[in-house]
Amino acid sequence: MRTMVIQIRSGTMMNMDTNIAVKLARAALDKGYGVRMFGYGEGVTLIKKGQDPKRFPNVGNETKELVEKGLEVVVCETCCKARGIARGEEIEGTKIGSLTNDLSRFVAEGDRMVTLAR
Repeated sequence: MRTMVIQIRSGTMMNMDTNIAVKLARAALDKGYGVRMFGYGEGVTLIKKGQDPKRFPNVGNETKELVEKGLEVVVCETCCKARGIARGEEIEGTKIGSLTNDLSRFVAEGDRMVTLAR
């Protein structure tokens, strides 16, 4: 199976980058790709449980739905700590991990990589 890696470095409320990342992941999954997403910097907010935006898409809910369809989501532990996101606050099925272990594995095993950042 071909695998797409999506690196997201923008926060969920900064702009529409996380929404675009989720839509891209959905389209790739629908086409039969394996999809792995890694959040770095503000991108770690993607996995925060309890998101409740009023005028923006709820990427937390969409992420949870896609994880159930096979999306693998990991975010940087150091970036989480810097933003006050602790283990146990992540959406079920997502993981707080590391650049060296997880992102490097994603890149080594992936066929395509897309980075969304501001």
